[in-house]
Amino acid sequence: MNLKTISAVTLTAIVLSGCGAFNALDQVVPDNSKKYRKAETMPPLDIPPDLSTARINDEIAGNQKGSATYSEFEEAATNPLASKYNITPEVKPSLSGEGSKRHLVIPGDRDVTWQRLLDFWSDKSIAVKRKDLRIGLMDTEIGSDDYAYRLRMERGDTSKIAKVYVSAAGIDDNAQKNEAMLRQIADYLGGLYQQDKVVEKEVEQSQPHEATVSAVLINEDNEQQALLISQDFPDVWNRTGRILDSKGFAVEDQDRSRGIYFVHYLDPFNEAEKEEEGILSKLAFWKDDEEKAPDEYYYIKLISDAEKTKMIILDAEETRTSSDTAKRLLALMQEQLSK
Repeated sequence: MNLKTISAVTLTAIVLSGCGAFNALDQVVPDNSKKYRKAETMPPLDIPPDLSTARINDEIAGNQKGSATYSEFEEAATNPLASKYNITPEVKPSLSGEGSKRHLVIPGDRDVTWQRLLDFWSDKSIAVKRKDLRIGLMDTEIGSDDYAYRLRMERGDTSKIAKVYVSAAGIDDNAQKNEAMLRQIADYLGGLYQQDKVVEKEVEQSQPHEATVSAVLINEDNEQQALLISQDFPDVWNRTGRILDSKGFAVEDQDRSRGIYFVHYLDPFNEAEKEEEGILSKLAFWKDDEEKAPDEYYYIKLISDAEKTKMIILDAEETRTSSDTAKRLLALMQEQLSK
């Protein structure tokens, strides 16, 4: 009995001391639960009058609804020269970027582009002090505006496209002069483009007109797609080569006996952004980067089927692919082969 009495007294003392501890804790950290229940929700933030929720929602190419063709998608890109020269989207020189990243995108063979840039300085009576095609640098002497220009040419999205930047060859960089000269180069190349189109049209008119060809997308097993063309293999092979060249594809390899074109294709609907390359890698701008981006390389394979030809797409490992990019590539070829 004495032991039970002592245990009961001890337990009572512990409970009372615990209550005292909770009271002490309330003094250090006060209970605000009643105040919290009385708190009111703040009103939503007002959107400034020059903004709207519609402007805040970015439009990503891959998420846009509709059935826009490849050419229509490219035509939506900003091109200050389009209205002046009626430049078609697949071969247009165009100004792009802002600030220090402002540049001119020039389609065509890099050697031809380089020579035309040299001709531009000659036409402006501005002497070229030094030039090096290997690294794409060209410096001028000081001209009548007391300013020396540095032109830097880099590889674009494919080997058939170059990016040209203009800056000062000296220390004092003048953004306004750089922009003005970049636009003069764009205007000069735009004029040459018009001359090229006249020559191309004359050549086209001199050749026999090709009959309209049927090119139909068909669904095969495992969600695979193929393009069935109502033309024999030799004609489709030649036309495919011309299309790839006119669209600026980098044809890395081709084998007529196997019916394949191995191409570097940059899907315009691809949302992934690549990290900017370092200055050293930019100097080697004509370097083959197949190992860096295997998802950008595809085999376009032609299969003879009597008087018709079937076209399928293989990935870099020569495996049949049903990716969205492969389907868009077939749609592009359908669009062009149906003309």
